[in-house]
This record gives sequence, structure tokens and C-alpha cells, in this order.
Amino acid sequence: MRRELTSLVIASAVLTGSAFTPVAINGAQAASVTQKIGNESVFVNGKQKMVHSSIAGKAKLHSVSDLAKAFSAKVMYDKKSQYFVVTKGSGKEMKTLKVKSGSNVALVNGKKMKLENPPTMVGKTLFMAAKNFVHALGGDLLIDANLLISEKGMFKTSASKMNVEGKLHTASTLRVNGKYLYSVQDIAKAYSAKVMVKGTAVTLQKGSQTATFKIYQNIITANGETVNLRAYPVSVKGVVYADLMDMVKALGGQMEKTEDGSYMLFASKLLAGDTFNPTWVGSNVMVSNEDENASRTYIVDVNTRTLVKAINATDVAVSPDGNYAIHSDETGIITLIDLSAGTSRYVSLDDDIKVEFVWAADGKRAYFIKGEKNDKIFSVDVATGELKEVPSDKNIYKTDLKLSADGTKLLYVMGLEAKTETTDTADGGTDVTDIKTDGSEPQIYTIDLKAEKPAAAALTATKDNKVYADFLKDGSIVYLSAMAESDDMPVLTMIRPDNSVAQLVKDKDITFITVTSEGKLMFIAAENNMSVIYEVNPSDMKLTKVASTPLEITSLAVSKNGQVAATAPGLYGERLVVWKNGSFEIVTK
Repeated sequence: MRRELTSLVIASAVLTGSAFTPVAINGAQAASVTQKIGNESVFVNGKQKMVHSSIAGKAKLHSVSDLAKAFSAKVMYDKKSQYFVVTKGSGKEMKTLKVKSGSNVALVNGKKMKLENPPTMVGKTLFMAAKNFVHALGGDLLIDANLLISEKGMFKTSASKMNVEGKLHTASTLRVNGKYLYSVQDIAKAYSAKVMVKGTAVTLQKGSQTATFKIYQNIITANGETVNLRAYPVSVKGVVYADLMDMVKALGGQMEKTEDGSYMLFASKLLAGDTFNPTWVGSNVMVSNEDENASRTYIVDVNTRTLVKAINATDVAVSPDGNYAIHSDETGIITLIDLSAGTSRYVSLDDDIKVEFVWAADGKRAYFIKGEKNDKIFSVDVATGELKEVPSDKNIYKTDLKLSADGTKLLYVMGLEAKTETTDTADGGTDVTDIKTDGSEPQIYTIDLKAEKPAAAALTATKDNKVYADFLKDGSIVYLSAMAESDDMPVLTMIRPDNSVAQLVKDKDITFITVTSEGKLMFIAAENNMSVIYEVNPSDMKLTKVASTPLEITSLAVSKNGQVAATAPGLYGERLVVWKNGSFEIVTK
């Protein structure tokens, strides 16, 4: 239903459609009159156009030729039928308007349409009611100080909800040319910003952010930088309407699409970069973050989405009490950071490579994998810096170092190197003839730290791949088992302390598993184009669904109070999201 509005202004979006030169109208065979012709501004989708007008009786009529040009339409005069023919679009989208001077009936795509006023010739120019012209070509018109024209579809005023960092705000909207523009005043209110309107000049201010633009112009200057707007701002009954994304950016914020396809608005720009490996630190989340320039670790307040601390390193481990973080860099130096005080100190200056730090429960010692080929396991006394080797084996490329809840056992995963077979060549070189991978499958090893002579013992000897190995609180070990080059589902497997093996879950497409700080076993499964998070009870193998989302969840971490942080594909790689009120909310970009 068309809604007639008065005292309104038109709206946004840049004109689309092909450009062309309207056909000149010469030799119209209808009677013309001598009348005064004016020239006025008409706003089509918010963009100013100049159109000639004339008064016929009490009605204002507008030049058909000028209206056609403003609409990117073609106009010609048919001498035989004495019709002025206006065409716009092509194919099934083409609209044709035929009007005749002195006749109050027009033809729109061959169908009769009654006109408010009969068109009139003034000189060699045909003038008609702009409302009839616009409606015939599929647009809409409002009357204020100027004609306000929507090229496609009707004007529509309504109220919409804006999700600003999880809080809903109501904003007036105006649909123009099929696109919704939002009240600048309402956007400013939601952002606790100031808005000042003087004539056509609009100023937005929020803290140090200042932006200025003019109604009916598609440029904006924000903090000294001038850029083009996505849509022309307009004014309706004192309310300025503009593109939502334009205004959010002007206020220093940004918009991100949520899992249900709607948008969430943010007061400031989110942290960008490839964000992965989430870990809870109290009520905050620590993540690794990488971009083309650097790698670092962030501690992020997931409620305000602000950076709490940046650590110029990756592979950072936080102590069980959340007060300290330990890491090593490419120099091999071990650094301890006091997260509360913001200070740091060197623990060890040993220059060998060190990765995968794991804290002891008492926070006095940390274990790690050492060596350029990740072939040794050591511990470090955090207070003294003393390094001690933990007897393991001499094989290289150890990974997935974990410590049991009671601190008595370590586990790691290791695969032997594949065997390469070669033959000698005539020129004294060698050619690779075969690479034998049998026997190189990853295996789980454990070290009993309380043994008189600790040593590594192989816990598995199977040909499956084994990932995400970890301890449960009772000392059982869980891991995800998958056969290489097989379509079989991966199997969530448990090895009990007595070395008996149980398949906990074997009918789910599991992509990730984790043991929480509280000892709960959880996993992510892909189901019907959704990511579903489950908790599994190792005793009775019962599954409990925790969350379900259309996002492609790639990893997760669970806080002591059960809050879920996860990673999912974003604009720059992985992004951090948190589960709130039944859906995942965006934390990083």
C-alpha cells in the first residue's frame, strides 16, 4: 500500500542504470502555450538534479525531458500518434510511458492510467505531473520544499532495531530506492554521541571522533580524512537519514555480520588479524594473533571487546592462578610476566629453542619441549631459573605436551620420520625412489615423573593419526583418532589408567576436542551444516549438547564458570567469538 507523506525529503543510494542522452523533442504537433518556466532542484535518490517546471492552472507540472534525464530514461516523440514515449530499462524490466499533450489518459506498458492533470506543451517542451511520471516508471515521490524522488519502489518510514554491542536500540528508518537509511540522530544517541544540524551541514562528535557532512552530498570528512559515502544523506521532517555503515564508521565504530545474518554494531574498531588458540584468564580470554606484520598474544575483555594486554610473543602459557604468563621467543630466553603489575623478568637466558610451556599445578615449575628439533623435554624452576631435563627418548619432533592433573605424569605425541629410499645417478647425485611412511604414525608417550628413574613409555602402537591428546582428571588419556585417507568418522578414544581402551564417540564428525580446566571433556562436531558443541561423560558415554551454531567453529575454550569462547572464520583468518544468550557474539574481526 502506497503511503503518501508530505513535508518529506528523498533519500539515498547512487543512481544505477546506463547513462545516455535523451532524444531532443522537435516538431511536436500539439498546441503549445506561452507560460513562465522555472528551474528547480529535484532530489533523485538523494542526488540533486535540475528540472524545469511550469504552472498550469493551479498545478505545477515538470518537464518530461528533464524528468527522463534525471531517471536515466529515454524520451522520443512519435509524430504519427502524437505520443511522447518514455522508456526505462530493458527486457522484462523495461517500462514504457506514453503521454499526449491535452490528454488526461496515459499508457503505461500498454495499460491506461488516469493522470492528475493533462500534460501541457510550453514551447517545444511537454510538461506533466511529476507524480504520474515517477509512478509510471516504478518510483515514488514526496513533496517538501523540493521534489523528492525514489527511483525504485515506494518511500517507507518505519522503526528498526540496532544491535549495539549486544544492546538493542530503536532507530527511525526511511526506505529509498529499495534501501533503508537510518536516523542519524538515533544512531548518535545509541553511540552516546552528539549531533548538530545547521541547514544542510551535519556534525557528529563522540570523544575525539568528529565527522562532518552535508545533506544531499555523498562525501564526509571524519578526523581530517575525506571519503565518499555509500549513500546520499537526506532530511525528513527534521530527521537526517543516512547509510548506517557510513555513520558507524564516522563514529569510529564498525559493523560485523552475526551468525544469524544480522549485523552487530560496535563503538570502536575490533582487533583484527588471524586469532586462534583461545584460553581463559579469569573473565578475559588470551589468544594468539597474527597478521602480515607480526605475531603476538592478546588478552581481551570479551565483554567490552577491548585489549587488556598485548604480549610481543606467541606460545604463551598462563599460570593456574592466572597471575603470571611464561613464554620464550626466537632467542630461547624464557620470560615471566606479572599480569597484574604489568612487569616482566627473564627466568633463563639459555638460548635453545623452547616451545609448548605447561605449568605445574602449584605454579612453581613449568615444563616445555626444548631443542631445534623439539627432541627434549625440560622443566624450569620459575623462581631460580634452573633447567632440568626430563628423561624421554632421543626421537625428534615431539608435540602436544600435557601434564596430568595430579602433576605425576607427562604425555606427548611423536611420530618417527618416514624412510626415504634413493638410488645413485650417473652424475653422482641421488634420486628419491620411494618414501615409506609405515611405522611413522604418531604415537602417544607418557613419562611417570614420580618413578625412581623416569622414562618415556609408548602408550599406543596403532596406525591411526592421534590429535588433541590430553589427560582427564582420573589420569585417563583422551585423543581423537582418525585414519589417513579414510572416509570413516574420527573416533573420540580414551585410554584408562589400566591401559584399557574405550571408544567414547564414533558416530559424530568430530573436528576438535578439549579438556576444560574443570576436567570436562568437550568436542565440536559438524552436523547438518552446523557446528555443535557437546560435553561427553566418559563414564557412561552420555552426550549433552552445549551449543549449536551455523558458524564453522574451529576451536573452543571453557572458563571455570562454563562460559564458552571459540574461534571461527573471519575477515582476516580466524576470529574470536563468545557464547552469550543462545548465540555466538563477535569479539575480534
